[in-house]
Amino acid sequence: MTDLVQFDESVYQILVSELGEEDALEVLRTFLDDTSGKFGTLASKFEDRLELKREAHSIKSSSATFGFSALSRLSRELELGSATMEPAQMLEMVHKMQQSFEQAVRFAEANLLKRGVAAA
Repeated sequence: MTDLVQFDESVYQILVSELGEEDALEVLRTFLDDTSGKFGTLASKFEDRLELKREAHSIKSSSATFGFSALSRLSRELELGSATMEPAQMLEMVHKMQQSFEQAVRFAEANLLKRGVAAA
C-alpha cells in the first residue's frame, strides 16, 4: 500500500459495526461515486475559495469516515489553505488529492467491495 492510500481498517470496522456490512458498503459506493464528481468542481473553483473550502471539507470528512487517512489529510490541507494558497498550489493539492482518491478507489474495489460481493 502506498502513502496515498493509508487505509485505517479499524476506522472502517467502526462504521461496519454501526451500520452493518451491507449498509457500510452501500455508503462507501455512494462516497466513491459522489467524490469522483467533486474533482471537476475542485479544479474549476479556484476563484470561489469558499466553495473550494466546502468541497475540500466534504471530502476530508467523508474520507475520514471510511478510514482513508491520506485523502482526509490532503483534503484538510486544501481546506485550511484555501484562503491563502496561490492557484498553482491549489491545483497541485487537488492533483495530489485526486491521485490519493484514485488509489483509494482501487483499494476499495480490491479489498472492501469484494467483501460485499462475497456476502451477496
